[in-house]
Amino acid sequence: MPTEHVHSRTDRRLRTEEKIISAAADLFLEFGYKTTTVRGIAKRAEVSVGRVMAAGDKDVLLVRCYDRWIAALQSGTYTLPARAHAIAEATPSARTDAKPAATSAVQNHLVGIFLPFLEFFAAHEDLSRDYAAALMRVAGKPQVFDTLAADLQDELSSSLISIGISEAYALASAAALYDSYLGILLRWAASDMSLHEATEALSHSVAFHTQLRRPV
Repeated sequence: MPTEHVHSRTDRRLRTEEKIISAAADLFLEFGYKTTTVRGIAKRAEVSVGRVMAAGDKDVLLVRCYDRWIAALQSGTYTLPARAHAIAEATPSARTDAKPAATSAVQNHLVGIFLPFLEFFAAHEDLSRDYAAALMRVAGKPQVFDTLAADLQDELSSSLISIGISEAYALASAAALYDSYLGILLRWAASDMSLHEATEALSHSVAFHTQLRRPV
């Protein structure tokens, strides 16, 4: 039937795109953005260069790889490479010393929500800088600004509501915290900021937004 044929063709296309994204992810992590080529991705995925370009150019593929990695980090299904843990250990206690003086369990929890993303950035700084630049060049709406942002903000607002912050303020603060996190990553991409300094900056933003607030 025609419908079955269309579904079959769509499934094949999706499977091919999955192979391409997986191949691109492996090569980006192994060799970096600049060294990886479309031809190399095609060879690793065992498809034609044209098939790769149909899925997207290098910028698009890098953004799609980060959408995948961020989704896995949010769901807890991504395992950070050994290098990430080594960097975290070498940095002056990002999980403790980076926090402001007045901390709470909720503040620690909120910083902990963001920490896997910061550690991923630290483990792949050059690639993450290329990703930040690619975001500026790619048209459309990456998942990091869409569904992934909504999921993370839902988790943040729930934590804020749990300490007595009104729902309206919790939603606004969750959005502001997410924007602060993205801003810190962009600052990091454009400077020699360390994991410790990035975590400290985010911790101060969390401390501000965890003040009890209710509508006047």
